[in-house]
Amino acid sequence: MDFSHRIENQVCIVNIEGNIALDGVTEAKEYLKPLLEDIEVKGLLINFEKVNFIDSSGIGLIVSLFKTLQQRDAKFGLANLSKKNEEIFTITRLNKILEIYDSEKAGVSAMSS
Repeated sequence: MDFSHRIENQVCIVNIEGNIALDGVTEAKEYLKPLLEDIEVKGLLINFEKVNFIDSSGIGLIVSLFKTLQQRDAKFGLANLSKKNEEIFTITRLNKILEIYDSEKAGVSAMSS
C-alpha cells in the first residue's frame, strides 16, 4: 500500500494505492497518525481512486478514523469509490454515517465550507 497526501482548504486529502487490508492497516495508522493530530486540518478525505480492495480490517480502520475525527469536530469523507468498494460500504450500512463523494473536488468543496 502506498500513501501520499496534500492539504487543500484545511482538508487533508490522502491518496491510497493498493488494498486496504489486514497486512497494511498498521502501516496506514502510522502514516495517518500525524495527519489526525494536525490541528490545522479541519477534515480528512480518503481518495479511493486507486484502492482495489478493502477487507474487514480496512473497514475497521475507516470507522476508527471517523470516530477520531468526530471527537475533534473535524470532518471525514471518502471519494472516488469503485462500484465494488461502494457496495461494501452499502452492505455494512456505513454509507448511512460516512460522507461519500463522487469526486475529490466535490469532497473538498463540501468539507471546506
